[in-house]
Amino acid sequence: MILVKLGGSVITDKSRLRTFRAASCRRLAEELGGVDDLVVVHGAGSFGHIEAKKHALHKGLKSNDQLRHVASVQRDVRELNVRVLETLIDSGVRAVSIPPAASATFSHGVVKTFHPAPFRSVLDLGLTPVTFGDVVPDESMGFSICSGDLMMEALAREFKPRLVVFCADVDGVFDRDPKRSRNAKLLTGLDRGALRVLKRSSPTKADVTGSIYGKLERMLAISEYCEKCMIVNGNVPGRLEKALAGKKVVSTVVFPG
Repeated sequence: MILVKLGGSVITDKSRLRTFRAASCRRLAEELGGVDDLVVVHGAGSFGHIEAKKHALHKGLKSNDQLRHVASVQRDVRELNVRVLETLIDSGVRAVSIPPAASATFSHGVVKTFHPAPFRSVLDLGLTPVTFGDVVPDESMGFSICSGDLMMEALAREFKPRLVVFCADVDGVFDRDPKRSRNAKLLTGLDRGALRVLKRSSPTKADVTGSIYGKLERMLAISEYCEKCMIVNGNVPGRLEKALAGKKVVSTVVFPG
């Protein structure tokens, strides 16, 4: 099985509320068009993070006023999911949506139990399951944010995929922020030792799923369940397609240990 994450920063403009990058998503969908035994996860991007951050939904239930925002963010994320589904289907991917809460329960902002049956039944039919970052019921917090990366880890642990690919808006992991430093160097490989020497970064203003450092910790955990885990630039045409074909591409490969 191949597990692919379409980052919210690639398929949406994360600085503009509910802004879908249709051309980028279409190109990525076309690059996925010939892949069998595939599971897709996509981020919420500007359809989720901006409003979730504004109303502190990542902190759980603090006031009843938040509940209407839980509903509106779920609606917005479903809108994005439908757009992604339409784009995938138009590109020949037989995509079927499985919301996170349909296969998992949550507590303290993490997955408590994961039930793979919805994904297995869809895969067995020759269809492609698509799940996403979402606001979900949470046993301890009332509700919490389930990031796409949380679902990636749950899926990787259960299905032990041959290949995991994260499509980001950069070429991979750098020794410093490439958006701020011209001298940033791409790390072609990353393990826990390399992560320890990286400077921790703060979450962006509109991101409610943690810092880049935290995301890399999750990728390291995911790398223990698959044959290969890599980060590629989803904004570069053809890079995802080549990675899926096993060709050498500019990327960071994440190693366990």
